[in-house]
Amino acid sequence: MADSGQSPETPSEPQLAPVPDWAPTPRAEGPEPPVPFSPPPSAPPPAPPPDPYAVDATMRLIPVPHIAPPAAPAAHPVEQTPSAPAPATPTQRRIGKYIVQRELGRGGMGAVYLAEQPGLGREVAIKELILSAVADPVALKRFMQEAQVMARTSHPNLVQVHDLEQIGDANYIVLEFVRGKSLRDSLNQGVLPLPQTFAIMHGVLQALDYAHKRSIVHRDMKPENVLLSDEGDVKVADFGIARLMDDSGAGSTATKTGTTVGTPQYMSPEQVASSKVDGRSDLYSAGIMFYELVVGQPPFTATDADGPFTLMAKHVQAPPKPPSVLRPGLDMGLEEVILKSLSKRPEERYQTGQEFDDAMTHIADRLAPGWQRSLQPGADLSKMVPGATPYPGAIPAMAGMPVMPSASPMPAQPIQSVYNPTPPVRPVAKKTSGCLGMIAGTLSLLPLAAILVAAALR
Repeated sequence: MADSGQSPETPSEPQLAPVPDWAPTPRAEGPEPPVPFSPPPSAPPPAPPPDPYAVDATMRLIPVPHIAPPAAPAAHPVEQTPSAPAPATPTQRRIGKYIVQRELGRGGMGAVYLAEQPGLGREVAIKELILSAVADPVALKRFMQEAQVMARTSHPNLVQVHDLEQIGDANYIVLEFVRGKSLRDSLNQGVLPLPQTFAIMHGVLQALDYAHKRSIVHRDMKPENVLLSDEGDVKVADFGIARLMDDSGAGSTATKTGTTVGTPQYMSPEQVASSKVDGRSDLYSAGIMFYELVVGQPPFTATDADGPFTLMAKHVQAPPKPPSVLRPGLDMGLEEVILKSLSKRPEERYQTGQEFDDAMTHIADRLAPGWQRSLQPGADLSKMVPGATPYPGAIPAMAGMPVMPSASPMPAQPIQSVYNPTPPVRPVAKKTSGCLGMIAGTLSLLPLAAILVAAALR
């Protein structure tokens, strides 16, 4: 058999067909990752074929809206919407929800601030109990009592209570803000015209009568606690040391018998004695104010060296000097009303604020018609005192003060016969007695003359 010349071949691995460029790269199977294909250095790297299972290519076709990155938080509040209240600046003080604008004043019981109520844009007055008084439980009871008492009242001549705030140990009362001035500020400028005096006292007495009917005693009536608004309203304020006459109520021990509370210049005799007081004590204090408004000074005064106890003793013991002594020519009806309000015994005074007001109004209608409008802006006070003649030597602020009516013209110097009577003149009395003696002697000689005539006729 002939040899074919071919050696026997061993079986070889089957040859794979070349992969075209457009075919996708086969996915590697097994735990080993596929070895990336490295093209020759001279040829540029071909673009990787798209993966039919990849989604990034599809997502690139969907438009994505631009989202701005979140802004960093601002250090201070930014501009708010028009409906939102303006926030307080770091330098402004807040009392609860109220923004403090400025301090209005300070007193023995605390400070008063002007504040704004956000949202409403309303101005309010906030009374604060000072820290030194917070430690006193009696002072705290009086302060909280003021809130409870005033919250129960609603009268045009009383300052209204809007809200209460308690922050920690501090207590605040949010009050109606009265834009104007106090009666003390007005008195410091001079004696008020009589029509305005009547209008102020009318508002005070109406407020006290309303409070007394609700068992509320102010206990500290004075010009500092009477506010006169720019619109002509009279407001009684500061019931900080008022108390309910019903001692059975809560907190009533704050000002029970044994505690003297008030201002010595305007305290009633029973208030000085620390006895139980009622509304007639406020009417006495109102009478002191009335006296001061008419005359220009209170009925009882004392120097700093005398001390407050001198004033207290005068309220109890000394009779007030009649107002006409300090203001000659004063109407006697007006003086009678003032002196009755200053009676030492409560039962001899006016028993209610309405009774006091009615007596004063009767005099006011006669002396100053139209006095009810005297506090209004632009009021013509000269038309409210018809025929009034200021007494000689009166200061300009006292002009327009009515004097006692008289049928004859007012002399150069007012007659003071009521409180300055002329003493009897003894020489006149002697002459009168001598004439009577001569007449008596003549009469005694008549019988003797008759006897002599009869004897002659015989």
